[in-house]
Amino acid sequence: MKNFFKILFYNFFLIALIYSCSSDSNNDDQAAPPNDIGPQYIAENDSIIEFLKTHFYNYEDFENLPSNQKVELVIDTIDGDNSTKTPLYDQVSTMSINIEDENENMVAHNLYYIINREGNGANPTVADSVFVSYKGMLLGKSTFDSRKNPIWLDQTSVVRGFQEFTPLLKRGDIIINNDGTYSFDNFGIGMVIFPSGLGYYNNGTATIPAYSPLIFQISLHTLSIADHDADGIDSINEDLNKDHLFNNDDTDSDNLPNYRDSDDDGDGVVTKDDYDYNGDGVADDTDGDGTPNYLDNDDDGDGILTIDEYDVDGDGVADDTDGDGIPDYLDND
Repeated sequence: MKNFFKILFYNFFLIALIYSCSSDSNNDDQAAPPNDIGPQYIAENDSIIEFLKTHFYNYEDFENLPSNQKVELVIDTIDGDNSTKTPLYDQVSTMSINIEDENENMVAHNLYYIINREGNGANPTVADSVFVSYKGMLLGKSTFDSRKNPIWLDQTSVVRGFQEFTPLLKRGDIIINNDGTYSFDNFGIGMVIFPSGLGYYNNGTATIPAYSPLIFQISLHTLSIADHDADGIDSINEDLNKDHLFNNDDTDSDNLPNYRDSDDDGDGVVTKDDYDYNGDGVADDTDGDGTPNYLDNDDDGDGILTIDEYDVDGDGVADDTDGDGIPDYLDND
């Protein structure tokens, strides 16, 4: 019995040691820095081009497609009975998108796409909400996600390749049926292929390995113009540097990006009231310094911060000390 417990103890110790080593190995893998963006993109782009040259999609099913229908994307290898099919490489268009690397240099990433049906209405922006059905695939042709019934997606929350492609499509027409249901007609349909730098990059998921190029088929049924912070300025217009990245525009450095900040310049006047005081539909620039009031914390250029002269008496109403009808924060006299 004594030997039995001794053997049991050593077995337990050995298992614990193996588990400990395994855990350390996993932690090392998780702590590994991401691959350099430039070389990683080159390798993935080569793989995508090879894929485009050796595969085709069911393009014949999209010919003469009724305006109220869609066809599910199917991709297969050009081989055997399919040897005469037209490769994706001969059908795609290309768009280039810059991604900043670890040295703050811009690396152009190619996004390859096909528009099957353009659509009939307005195009969304990269900031809007879109009502879409979609199918997501890997280069191995496995499906990692699919939505046959349309769902709403916030464009500022999806992967970059998806976000950049949908504005190439147009929304459809909404048809109200006699029974009160609705359907869509002439909605945009297309497919897009892009490298992981425009996807999840080194952040793998349960169904998407790290550094995976992605394929999406997207049907754009309709859209909603987004104003995330309800400040009267469409979110697309709060992307001040026009880089299609919204979290790096933070005028008052309060860690709340402008498109989600109801007071963009932190001057105590909500953006909605600071944007167009005179009601002419154009952003005000009272002091003529080239910075509109809603981004300027001294709106009248008198050297006194707007927050210090907007409501000094604390009654909740903009002060007008000289009674000339112009509130102090817009009056330099």
